[in-house]
Amino acid sequence: MGRPKQHKPGTILAAALSVFRSEGVHVSTARIASVAGVSNGTLFNYFPKKQDLIDALYVSIKSELADAVGQLDSSGPIQDRMRQVWDRWFSWARTNRDAHHVMNLLHQSGLASSEAQLAGLVALRGPGAVLEEALASGLLVDLPLEYLGALVQHQLDQAVVSDLDEDRSDIAFNVLWNGITRHPNQQQVKDPS
Repeated sequence: MGRPKQHKPGTILAAALSVFRSEGVHVSTARIASVAGVSNGTLFNYFPKKQDLIDALYVSIKSELADAVGQLDSSGPIQDRMRQVWDRWFSWARTNRDAHHVMNLLHQSGLASSEAQLAGLVALRGPGAVLEEALASGLLVDLPLEYLGALVQHQLDQAVVSDLDEDRSDIAFNVLWNGITRHPNQQQVKDPS
């Protein structure tokens, strides 16, 4: 008698990605298991609750994106490092459109737990650190870091969804950068308290 087929969590995560992309996030685990070619019981051996599956997929995608962004050249100017983040993120998202879409879907729908979202932020600490350094140095407009980070991510996502070519991606980065950086004639907003 042959050995039983070994099922890997990666097979189930790939099936969840495919199903979430094509059918939405409210599909049953039975549907995901069917696409993965496993029983629902096997799926639950790896992911006891659907939330566990959602969170594992979200963190997996964020980690893949973090790997694509990679190490940033910490010796260069902040603008150059932000441009590295932009180019690498944009390239990854264009190559991995389904993963990019599902990552945003899980985040925006609130289905990724706060723990999974935090793990995603930790995975992408490099881009966050560059933005934090830029804000601390006074290079950026005086807005909360979370707001600026969301703005950068939204602009990147919009560039991908708009299917910009490389030249237009360059223009989009410059629009973003000019929008979040201080200019010599800008005054810092005073705290009203």
